[in-house]
Parts: sequence; C-alpha cells; structure tokens
Amino acid sequence: MPDRSDVYKQVIKYFDSLRTNEQSHLRQKREEVYAACPRVRQIENEIAILGITAAKNAIDSKTPTKDIVELKEKMDSLKAEKIQVMKNAGFDPDCLNINYKCEKCHDTGFIGQRECSCFTQKLVEMAYSSSNMREITADENFDNFNINYYSSQTAQGDIMSPKENMQIILSVCLEFTKNFSKKKDNLLFYGGPGLGKTFLCSCIAREILDKGYTVFYTTAPQLFKTIEKERFNRSQEEESQTGFSDDLQSVDLLIIDDLGTEFNTSFTSSELFDILNTRLINKKPVIISTNLSVNDIQNIYSERITSRIIGEYKVMKFFGKDIRLIKKYSYNK
Repeated sequence: MPDRSDVYKQVIKYFDSLRTNEQSHLRQKREEVYAACPRVRQIENEIAILGITAAKNAIDSKTPTKDIVELKEKMDSLKAEKIQVMKNAGFDPDCLNINYKCEKCHDTGFIGQRECSCFTQKLVEMAYSSSNMREITADENFDNFNINYYSSQTAQGDIMSPKENMQIILSVCLEFTKNFSKKKDNLLFYGGPGLGKTFLCSCIAREILDKGYTVFYTTAPQLFKTIEKERFNRSQEEESQTGFSDDLQSVDLLIIDDLGTEFNTSFTSSELFDILNTRLINKKPVIISTNLSVNDIQNIYSERITSRIIGEYKVMKFFGKDIRLIKKYSYNK
C-alpha cells in the first residue's frame, strides 16, 4: 500500500496537470479561432478595456448612472457580436471557455482551504488499486440501461415477469440517487449472474459521483485482501495515520460487489460486521451485490451480520435469463 503522503503529492500533481493541459488546449483553440476570425481578438481586447473602465466607475461613486448603463450596453453588444462572429465561422462560442471537470473547485481540488469532494475521491482511487472506480465508464449509466433485455413473460410460480420486477428495481435505484442527500438507504442486490446487478451498481456510482459525492467501489475479495494487507503489514509509524478502514467509513457511498466470493473466515466475518455496523450507525449508505440467495447469506454469515443486511437494507431479487448470454447470442446471429 503506498505511503499516504506520496499519494497526496500525486493527487496534487494530478490536479496541476489537469489545469495545465486544459489551459494548453484553450490556448490552442483560441489561436485557431483568432486565425479564422481576427475580429474575435479585437472584440476581446475592446471588452477588456471596457472592463477596466467599469472597475474604475465602480470605485468612483460620482460616475453618472447614464454612463454606467451605456458602458454595460456596449459590453453586452460586443459579447453578442463575438458570439455571432464565431457561429458564422462554425465555432461553438463556448469553446473559448475552460471546460472544468469539477465546477465546484475549478479543478484546483480545493474550495477555499477545504478539500473538494473530487480531491477526496481521487485520493481514494489512487491510494487503493482495489477500487474499481477506474473501470466504470461513461457508458455505464441509467440512460444505457436497456430494460428490454428482461422478459415480459411471467414464469410459473412467479407473481411478476422479470421485466416488471426490473422496473421496480430500477425505480428504487433512481429514487436512491435522486434523494441521496436526504435519505440514507442501504441496498442489497441478489440473484444469479448476468442479471444486471453490477451494471446497476455502476450506474448508481456514476450518478452519485456526478453529484459531487465520494464513492468507493470494490469487490468483496479485493476489500478483505486490502484490509488484511493493511492490518498485518503496517509499520508503527503508519498505525498513527489514517488508513484504509478509515477511508471505508468516511466515503459517502460504499459499494461491495460479489459478496460471497471472498474466502470466508472469522477475520473477514468480523471485518464485514464492523464495516456494516459502523456505517449504519453513522448513516453512511452501503450497496451490496451478490449471487447468493437470502438463505445462502443466512447460512454463510453470522446472525448479527444477516440481521443487519436483511433488517436494514432494501432487499431486491434479480431474476430472468443471463443478459450476457442474450447479448452474445444476438451478436452471433
């Protein structure tokens, strides 16, 4: 596990690089626009001069209101002309604005003296290779969730079709992201493989990240492997520093995928209970995804773990045909 001070420096360097690259891209774009539209450069110079005059007027309380109004009208007219000139040349007027990845901190990583949530998220991602956040792509979002992969036919013994069931699950997930700041729900997704559990976890993670919250997404084997590595390999100096367990408890949303695929021992059972119980107490949401049935969970894990999962989580069963096989069959056809 990397030294936290080194990780912190890496994150600082990341944000510096982010701003440098964007500013370089902006300079290149600006020169491209100026070459095609010399009038844009002239307009920007004129606006800058008027801006200095406006600043002086703001200091001088004796400036007539009429002059202030005329100055504002000139600036508005120049801005409108600039937009029109760029449009006529085929440029998007917004292309001369910096495209910040985080509008809250303008990619500095800080809001005043306080770390922005994007900075904290990057710390988590860089500190732990076990976090799967890097693997979540822009394609894994609710807009790309295709409910038509689920059958409308109700199987014998079921009270609803896989599609009807998924519509309910999807509405719960959307509600979870919509009210994340108000309601601190916990979710349990269970059912066979290839039914969309991991994809929905990714959709939720992406949505919560876009809202400016921190997310730690990991599989159960990776989770306990990292905990064990930290627990038994930390030096005395590192013991006094914030560690992995602290980060697990501090992130806004923890997602544990593939619960049940870890090697179950008294150590993992104890750590799982501590994670779930502490986050419940602190009202920090957890999403668990597993191929285990509810009965399997009750048989494998201790009563105090299952009572918290079954009693404190919204339990949603996924059923239907393996979507991966459906996609593969459709592609081969």
